[in-house]
Amino acid sequence: MDKKINFEDAIKELEDITSQLSKGNLSLDRSIELFERGMELKKICSEDLGKARAKIKKLVQKDGDYSEEEIEEISSE
Repeated sequence: MDKKINFEDAIKELEDITSQLSKGNLSLDRSIELFERGMELKKICSEDLGKARAKIKKLVQKDGDYSEEEIEEISSE
């Protein structure tokens, strides 16, 4: 991959790939190419979400002081 794709564009491309693959009218070689690209995009999205999750904090007021707490991780299952 030549340049870094942003999260939103990666999701859009993944949706397009999913649509193309679900139609079932592609050659095996093209299907494999799209699948490989999809896996690259999934990795990019997972990394971006991981970075975002690490930055997200919730401010909680405790005894007049504010402290940061990690937001509970959302399961992708």
